Amino acid sequence: MASTFGGLNIMTLGMTAQQLSQNTTGHNVANASTTGYSRQTVNLITTTPQQIYTANGMSMAGTGVTTASITRARDFLVDTQYWQKNSTKNYWSTQSDVLSKVQEIFNDTENTGIQNSMELFQTALGNLATYPGVTSTRTSVREAAGALVQTLKTSGDNLISQANDVSKRIDTQISQVNSCSKQIAALNKQIVSQEATGATANDLRDQRDKLVDELSALTQVNVSEEKSGAYTVIIAGGISLVQGEHATELTVEHEKNSPYGYDSTKVTALNGTINVNFKDGSIASLINLRDSTINGYLADLDVMAQSLMQDFNTLHKQGKTYDLTTPADNFFGVTGVDYTDPAEDPTKQASPTSWLSQLKVNDDFYTKDGSNLIAASGASAVGTANGDNATILKNWLVKDPSTTTGVLGSGSLFSFYSSIVSTVGVQSQQAENVMTNQTVIFDAVATTRESVSGVSMDEELSNMIKFQQAYGACAKMLATMDAMLDSLINIR
Repeated sequence: MASTFGGLNIMTLGMTAQQLSQNTTGHNVANASTTGYSRQTVNLITTTPQQIYTANGMSMAGTGVTTASITRARDFLVDTQYWQKNSTKNYWSTQSDVLSKVQEIFNDTENTGIQNSMELFQTALGNLATYPGVTSTRTSVREAAGALVQTLKTSGDNLISQANDVSKRIDTQISQVNSCSKQIAALNKQIVSQEATGATANDLRDQRDKLVDELSALTQVNVSEEKSGAYTVIIAGGISLVQGEHATELTVEHEKNSPYGYDSTKVTALNGTINVNFKDGSIASLINLRDSTINGYLADLDVMAQSLMQDFNTLHKQGKTYDLTTPADNFFGVTGVDYTDPAEDPTKQASPTSWLSQLKVNDDFYTKDGSNLIAASGASAVGTANGDNATILKNWLVKDPSTTTGVLGSGSLFSFYSSIVSTVGVQSQQAENVMTNQTVIFDAVATTRESVSGVSMDEELSNMIKFQQAYGACAKMLATMDAMLDSLINIR
């Protein structure tokens, strides 16, 4: 026989279930703009039915509704895709950002830049070839050469500054990785503790996934969920960044690059016993930019400096000075030093330095009548009006040399620098194009995840009306049953 007061209990359970559903809807609406929040749903099930006797035998009568669980809308597969694409997108975004700054260093304008300085030096040598006996033309060559040296050094200093900035960003982002990993480990502990009772720690899980989102922007992550509900996060090289309640701290070791002297950082784990080789994400991008791209362009500028101190000096010493008797010496560097001698290579010294750091116009040229030491005349010249060697020096800047034994091989200084500028432009444009493509792919995955986990105001408002009407109907049923029981109780 059904309970006399069973109907009251059914309606009470119904009102409780609809009220919880309404409250959850309010929680969704309140967090509609919360980053990382996943829409939650109350899952209702019927209560255990009651056996009753009917004319046809035993039947099962419903006893109401109860809450089975409150779950969040989340698809782990979509999350995994999101983390992968986020790493790739941020890798190329960082590439584009830094390469655009590198491109500015080689962005020659009408009156500035290495190209302009080389053209002024070429023009000055051309004037010297025409008027080798005029002091002002010799002075102009010296000053144009000094301007070229200064421009090359400034460009090198700017690249070194970019490398140092990149190292600082790596340092900062490693701190962010450590912070995220510690917070994920702490959340693992809380989630395991709360879910041990059978509940689902929805809001804590959202916080943890948001931290993984931040981590995936810094480096590629491989995330797996254990039976306990804890995350295991593995980064490149199989390093377990987070495992249960434990987080592995990454350490940044600082050292100076040789031979350019910028701050070069190395990331290690487990007290320096393992080198961390990042893949994808902004950290991997920064490391590749510093150690490969920026270092490569510094090496290119160093080749230009080496060529001036070896090849240009060799040609200069083949000419004659103003008085045709004083032996011609180095135009760049220090008098009396043979820079073609391997023993004089600054990059191979006990304390290596770059050719660029040693590059300068010969100090002797700045003494009284020092400009007369510029060898403008040819080797067979018999008068001061000869400018054959100045012509050779001018042509060396812009024309391919007749031999390939020099530092630049078969290319001229102008063509070598043009190839640097072209490479920078191509790399920068490629990075921007790939970034654009990866952003489109990432946005598509992000849209998919938002469609799964995001809060739809239209849907929530529809649910609010549905739960409100259901709650009202339960209340009316409860009032009706109360009135019926009241009539029954008052029968005499």
